[in-house]
Amino acid sequence: MLKAQIRPQGGIHPDSHKQLTAQQHIRTLERPRRLILALKQHAGAPALPVVKVGDEVNAEQLLARGNGRFSVPIHAPLAGTITAIDGSHIHLKVSEEQAQVAPLHRDASLLDPMAMMDLIEAAGIVGMGGAMFPTADKLRLALKHPIDTLIINGSECEPYLTCDDRLMQEQGEQILGGIRYLMHITGATAVFIGIEENKPEALGHMDALCADEPAMEVVALPALYPMGSEKQLIQALCGREVPSGKLSAEMGILVNNVATCIAVFNALRFGRPLTHRVLTVTGEAIEQPGNVLVPIGMPLSEIINQCGGLKSTPARMVFGGPMMGRAVEDLHAPVTKGTSGILLLTESELPRRHASACVRCGRCVAACPMHLTPLQLAADIRNDKLDKASECGLSDCLLCGSCAYVCPAAIPLTDYFDWGKQQLNRERLAKQKAEATRAAGEARRARLAQEAAERAAAKAAKPARGEGRGEGRRTSRRSTQEAS
Repeated sequence: MLKAQIRPQGGIHPDSHKQLTAQQHIRTLERPRRLILALKQHAGAPALPVVKVGDEVNAEQLLARGNGRFSVPIHAPLAGTITAIDGSHIHLKVSEEQAQVAPLHRDASLLDPMAMMDLIEAAGIVGMGGAMFPTADKLRLALKHPIDTLIINGSECEPYLTCDDRLMQEQGEQILGGIRYLMHITGATAVFIGIEENKPEALGHMDALCADEPAMEVVALPALYPMGSEKQLIQALCGREVPSGKLSAEMGILVNNVATCIAVFNALRFGRPLTHRVLTVTGEAIEQPGNVLVPIGMPLSEIINQCGGLKSTPARMVFGGPMMGRAVEDLHAPVTKGTSGILLLTESELPRRHASACVRCGRCVAACPMHLTPLQLAADIRNDKLDKASECGLSDCLLCGSCAYVCPAAIPLTDYFDWGKQQLNRERLAKQKAEATRAAGEARRARLAQEAAERAAAKAAKPARGEGRGEGRRTSRRSTQEAS
């Protein structure tokens, strides 16, 4: 087992709250009565349904196909009947009887990398750490950039979450199987499995499994948030810094989550699409916290019921971790492929501070893992100076929340940066749309001008031919008259 080469700059040490579920083995929840499958569970456009209301579908059947780049298909986790299809979800009533789906037992090692990437894409696999970037699209970067190193992210630095920890302890063999496939696809010759030091059981188990794997090394990382961020992992494990605006693939490195490795293994070895995932259900408001295997699309309300119900009304419900997750208010909100946790938090678990003026203490600068100056960025955004904020590195912000966590004035810095990044993205899209409109207008004007020129040329050519024919007819009549 290795130690991290570099301790990345910045970061914080929030209360972990992992003791609520760290020792809870993964258990499979009972079959829900219904599923609500979001058509957008990836970075691209929403998937396009290939079923209609009233259709009877089998488990693992394709429900929606990918819709362009960064879009992946959606499959039925369980057999049932399609009851509704709206603009963003497919609603499925789950059948009481479920036929067992026989796995393929495919020898994927005989496939070439292109075929393996196509199978991963067809299985609908995305990054399961939360970003939901399509895995096949990430792997295809190996076609453009030589990849020599794979980093497997087992850090799980977000407080409360322990599902990846349990996967490494209970399904380490499947993780290694997925890693071997990823090595075959990318041609990588070195693998670093990064796990935080606060997970000793996972570290020991994965290190034992890698004892006979000369290309794989388990690395103990400092328990520091946001250690799970791609750039921080690369810096800690490889001692290299990814420049601003660059992809890690350009440096010969690809990063994948441990749960994603299991999904890759199941897809290539057994032909199974991504239809279920392990997540952590936790918080002081839930009766039975734990790590559970659930079908994608299972509503929050049914998960709560199968975890013993609520001890008290949650002050906040969060999908994901407390730092980068998203708050939800709908009890029927469904699990997606990127849902790593469900937090049911009481009032005592939430910060109770009110924002005040910045005291210029500089703690946000020390905590920022991207070497930014959050206090200056926030000031620029408040004053509508987005161009200046962009020049100061707004696009590099991870929205990790470290700066807001340490701010003694409780300024909602992450909210400012999130709004600023969204605004810049809207402006970028508007500029692209304006450019496309301008180019289309110029192309139309050029086409109309060409058509007008062609019509003018044709019109100019007709009289000339007509005059020739008329002159010929007059000459013929004169010749006839003279002959008579």
